[in-house]
Amino acid sequence: MKQSIIIPRNKIVIYYQGYCTKCKILSKMVVVLSLYIIERIPLEVDESIQLFFEDYPKAKGYPILFLGRTPIYDYWVFPAVPFAIVLSWFYKLQSLFLQEH
Repeated sequence: MKQSIIIPRNKIVIYYQGYCTKCKILSKMVVVLSLYIIERIPLEVDESIQLFFEDYPKAKGYPILFLGRTPIYDYWVFPAVPFAIVLSWFYKLQSLFLQEH
């Protein structure tokens, strides 16, 4: 069952298991390293966690970074943070130019 939450393509979000201390620390580090550009969302309800990991079983126990609709998980989250920051700047510039016309 796919998640019903649709993530806009210009949004960068990291999901983490709210009860997992390791996940809390790692996700907070990602947000701080991104200079708070990346939004941090806990998965706290058992039902939502189960549905989420049905879609992404290999991500269990790790934070999941979404660049638009593309999930990045495991230890690849940290190298993807600089790319995510640059991508978010690109999306902001693109939206500024597209709104003017």
